[in-house]
Amino acid sequence: MKAITRLCLPAFLLTAAAIGGTPRLQHLTPAAGQRGTEVEVTMTGSNLTDPRELLFDEPGFSVVELKAEGNRPKAKIKIAPEARIGEHTFRLITQSGISDVRLFYVSPFPLVQEQAEDKADRMKPQPVALGVTVSGTSPDEDEDRYEVELKKGQRLGVEVIGMRIQTQNQYDPELTITKADGTPVAQADDIPFTRQDPVASIVVPEDGKYLIGVKDSTNSGPGQSSYLINIGTFPRPVAVHPAGGPAGEEVKFTFIGDATGPIQRTIKLPDHPVDYHPLFIEDGQMAPQPVLVRVSPMPNALEAEPNDTFDKATPAGTAIPFAANGIIEKPSDIDFFKFTAKKGADYDIGVFARRLRSGLDPVLTVHNAKGAQIGTNDDSGNADSYLRWKAPDDGDFFVAVRDQLNRGNAAFTYRIEITSVVPRVVAYIPAVTINQDQDRRAVPVPKGNRYGALVRIKRQDIGGDLNIAPEGLPDGITASGGFMDKSVDTLPMVFEAKADAQPAAKAFTLASKFTEADKANVASKVEHSVDIVENGNQRPYYTIIEDSLSVAITDELPVKIDLHQPKVPLLQNGSMALKIHATRTGDFKGAVTMSLLYAPPGIGTPGTVPIKEGENDGTLTISANSNAPAGKWKICVVGTVDTGKGPTYLSTQLIDLEVALAPVKGQITRTFIDQGDEGAMTLKLEQVQPFEGKAKVQLVSLPNGVTCEEREITKDDKEVRFKLKATPEAQVGQHKQVIAQFTLEKDGEPMQASIASGGVLRVDKASVAQK
Repeated sequence: MKAITRLCLPAFLLTAAAIGGTPRLQHLTPAAGQRGTEVEVTMTGSNLTDPRELLFDEPGFSVVELKAEGNRPKAKIKIAPEARIGEHTFRLITQSGISDVRLFYVSPFPLVQEQAEDKADRMKPQPVALGVTVSGTSPDEDEDRYEVELKKGQRLGVEVIGMRIQTQNQYDPELTITKADGTPVAQADDIPFTRQDPVASIVVPEDGKYLIGVKDSTNSGPGQSSYLINIGTFPRPVAVHPAGGPAGEEVKFTFIGDATGPIQRTIKLPDHPVDYHPLFIEDGQMAPQPVLVRVSPMPNALEAEPNDTFDKATPAGTAIPFAANGIIEKPSDIDFFKFTAKKGADYDIGVFARRLRSGLDPVLTVHNAKGAQIGTNDDSGNADSYLRWKAPDDGDFFVAVRDQLNRGNAAFTYRIEITSVVPRVVAYIPAVTINQDQDRRAVPVPKGNRYGALVRIKRQDIGGDLNIAPEGLPDGITASGGFMDKSVDTLPMVFEAKADAQPAAKAFTLASKFTEADKANVASKVEHSVDIVENGNQRPYYTIIEDSLSVAITDELPVKIDLHQPKVPLLQNGSMALKIHATRTGDFKGAVTMSLLYAPPGIGTPGTVPIKEGENDGTLTISANSNAPAGKWKICVVGTVDTGKGPTYLSTQLIDLEVALAPVKGQITRTFIDQGDEGAMTLKLEQVQPFEGKAKVQLVSLPNGVTCEEREITKDDKEVRFKLKATPEAQVGQHKQVIAQFTLEKDGEPMQASIASGGVLRVDKASVAQK
């Protein structure tokens, strides 16, 4: 659930002249604050000149002050004492749009700013207390050093958050801990627990001062190279066993990886399933970052070593579902679990390791009672293993997991979940721009106007027509276009705000319900995967999954576009010019760039077309291929306008597009003609469905220098002959792409289609007699 933090701005910011375009938020500095305090942050990016409010992922945040300072707005955020420690997401809402998702961290510690370097001694460290979060930057070759004082046997925990608070810059922080004389104590770079950010946990060997250094691992930190560094005596486990537990139960967890050794805590889990539940541990001080576990509605089985052979397999139970938990503790280790399955039943078998930030790269195998391997998987869309498996017989089977490189480590925890196949539906707004994952993945709706968004659905182990309804929209916003045919996975949805709608921003969800009564209870949810730190064409460095979508009512636009409802269908192998009208207000004369938001199956579009500057009407021509399914589809045209401060999006209403078969189809007979002569070409006709009145037929794609007149046909005609004329300079040769074009007018609008193609016309050189 997202929580809105709002601050009313002066009325002059609400004028059309203040429309700032679609906001792109790149950085937040500092990207953290201590709970129970206020922190002033600076946001940087583009089109941020009209900030209005902040939308956080959950309650606990309020904005005390929000100042517009060009593309560097400042906000004073009050963090509630009960705010959850750790990573949060937020968006900046402007008068004209919704920004990218960015990260903000709530710390249990006071926030300290990196001090300016001492020009006389650039290596002089900055003294800090134990139990602080420092915000700093280390661009280029810069190394920042912090000094702490500890007693022998004291624990020192250090965490760097660097890569995760960038956007597209490949900042890769490295962490070092040394004694005051430079003697190395610890060094850390990338670990699975924090992706490409380092952490370290040590027990100091002697009394004294210790230096903590942070820099880019390549000595070439790009851009701002901002970081947060948590320094204290807190425990810093990097894994936990078991890696999950039953919902609503108390589970004894062992936290692994802290320098003082394993730490055990008994923790009551939430009473509902959670994909990735954060566990925090406190031992003197609270660890600022959690370890993640699964909360699932199934019993837990814990490995009992030794279980590295079939005969020593840990019993996981005789009933499915269940979860098996263990650790691949040493090189070449393999863990076996024994379970019972029913013949012919389909099961989902998934390993959770990397997704829980374990270092294990799992390989999953399934074996029958005799030990023969009958199923295996390494990676399945991510670094974890997954297998859809059908039991060949009633009886006992074995499931095993090992590391892909046969490594082993005390922190190589895993969880295997085996469940019966359960149908479900997942909804999200898909990415539309290559290497710009967050472009147009929220719903900013201008007052008195519309916004069009694509909605994509994953039907998992089920099919059928769906009705998709937004839930939790702000007052004043309605949505249309919720029916999805069983043959597609994408639909356009248009959100419209009333002219008197009040500014608002919220999180909303999409409820997807099958139209068939026997599928009414299939679960649906939003799983909106967003790349926080992109990596060009490669797998992103850091991705989050939102369980809701963001919507805001934004300022009026000085133009609104409407799409004319065609009175006739689009014919297969035909085209149609969609008509768009722009209604302008005030003195805005700017161009509107238009495109079809969603192309139904078999429909082609030209990309973008304009309503030119100062004009009010435009057309967008679409086409249907021969395989376009007959039927009705909802479509809309989306537009982009620039009022002087960047692009802002709007949409037409949804209309019905009917795709239909052409009333006739034909076959063109082969023929020939000499240069400078006359001839004829015959089109054989086959009536597909009756039509009223007369239709026009003409031959197109004729060779240069050959012409023919248009002909008329009725529903009763079986063929039509075209008179051909060739000039003395007509192009000689065999031409194989003559096309017959059909046009039928109905209710004042044309229906057009190619009803025959591939006609062969040979043009010969003029004979001597002709010359």
